[in-house]
Amino acid sequence: MVFDNTISSDRQTDRQTDRQTDRQTDRQTDRNIIKSKKDLKDWLQYEKQKYPSVKPLYWVYPITEGDAIWRWQRRLRVTEYYHNSGKKILYYISFVMLKRLSLKYGINIGVNCCGVGLQIMHVGSILLNNNVRCGRDCAFHINTAIVAGGTDDYAPVIGNNVVLGIGSTVLGNTYLADSIAVGAGAVVNKPFFESNIAVAGVPAKKVSNNGRSEWNKSRQ
Repeated sequence: MVFDNTISSDRQTDRQTDRQTDRQTDRQTDRNIIKSKKDLKDWLQYEKQKYPSVKPLYWVYPITEGDAIWRWQRRLRVTEYYHNSGKKILYYISFVMLKRLSLKYGINIGVNCCGVGLQIMHVGSILLNNNVRCGRDCAFHINTAIVAGGTDDYAPVIGNNVVLGIGSTVLGNTYLADSIAVGAGAVVNKPFFESNIAVAGVPAKKVSNNGRSEWNKSRQ
């Protein structure tokens, strides 16, 4: 009888894993990526608005924090364009330039991990596993990480308009719904399917219904 219960529990775990894998596969298949020069231009124009302090010569001599972040982010998007359009030589050159900037500024986000509207709040340590998939308009504060759990290769899937507070971590085969706000120092190791909520703590749990959408309204 104990053996039967163990099998049932294992099957339930497998089904949960399969559902999460399906969601991640769907997100990877349907996500918006840069496929053309027009896409690249549109993405850069939209994302640059998130860094109003960027100076005209940011790519030569970055002065403000926004200059440094935008220098890195623009290189990320150009590298994605070369990768997705099959321009192999230009991609490899751009990839090396991106890696050098990543080491310089401590921002490590892989190609095609994040949808349009990515916002890096400060220069500093940000780490995303290459298998992570984030929606549009996500924001990451300093010392944040979205990584695999350590026991397998499954990485989190992040919805649209999600914000990660200072020092927060999202790990493993997890999912964050749209407009979730992750509190500072939180460790998210389970999925949250309810949108527009705030989660915090170690391990993270729902703490309020005031997600990022509510935060944005209060700032207007």
